[in-house]
Amino acid sequence: MSSVQVIAVEATLLLSSMAFSCWILGKMHRIAMQVYAGVADGVRLSRQTRFLMFTQVWGGFIFALMAANGLLALALLGIAKETTSPEATRIGYLFASLLALLVPYLLVLAVFMSINMTKIIRRGWRAERA
Repeated sequence: MSSVQVIAVEATLLLSSMAFSCWILGKMHRIAMQVYAGVADGVRLSRQTRFLMFTQVWGGFIFALMAANGLLALALLGIAKETTSPEATRIGYLFASLLALLVPYLLVLAVFMSINMTKIIRRGWRAERA
């Protein structure tokens, strides 16, 4: 493959990862707002249901997002190592580093959200103090 084709493959992988990340983050935001408000589709949610939604659904989404971006970063590193063009190699390393840096950010986000949402769930419906 020519360097232009390799760069196109790398760019396609990066953009598809970004689109997937945005889609998952939208779903995570919807779940987080339901947990925060204590209401899903007009139905009031119990504390236990909110906790389960947060840990099982939101937590599953964030760990799936971390795994997908981490694995794609490794794939981009593998592609970058096998190219003969220095430009394609540099772009591959750049794209891989963008995705690899997203993983620790998502981990920090998961920790902070877990702490804050657990407090909100404990307080009761719509984060009101019980």
